[in-house]
Amino acid sequence: MQPAIYEEKIYSKFIVAVTASVTAVMFLLLIYQVLVEPLGSNPAPNLFLLGMGLLFLVITINFSRMVIRITPEYISVKYGISRQKVPWENIQECYLDRSSALAYGGSGIRVAKVEGKKRIVYSVVGGPRVVLSLKERRYDELAFSTRNPDEVIKVIKEWSKPR
Repeated sequence: MQPAIYEEKIYSKFIVAVTASVTAVMFLLLIYQVLVEPLGSNPAPNLFLLGMGLLFLVITINFSRMVIRITPEYISVKYGISRQKVPWENIQECYLDRSSALAYGGSGIRVAKVEGKKRIVYSVVGGPRVVLSLKERRYDELAFSTRNPDEVIKVIKEWSKPR
């Protein structure tokens, strides 16, 4: 693995709080139904409650953190099992995202059209985002949240210059 020029891990407390709460409710309903009595006159099968609890547990773990990694060869943004890896030669421009998080429909991994360009967004609640304009890619732009946008932009602009 390449040594990192910059690395940042952002823990998404809001997403974890919401999904962990749903996970806990599903498991509590299952435990109540198994140990006490069925829930209502037409209870959900125990296997369904178990499956939903496990599904939300996986979602909680998967979306608990985002990792930004900048190496001498590429920029990588990973959120759960999804990752975008962009080599330096594919970066055209880098700037601070001025769009509201609401324009993307909240946090998570989103695809949006911004000023006619197709953008993939890796976003956590409450964080500013950096946008990379890409030369060749499925998306025209990649935007991602960071706690240190000025530092990230500075590193990207320095490393994306022709060498």
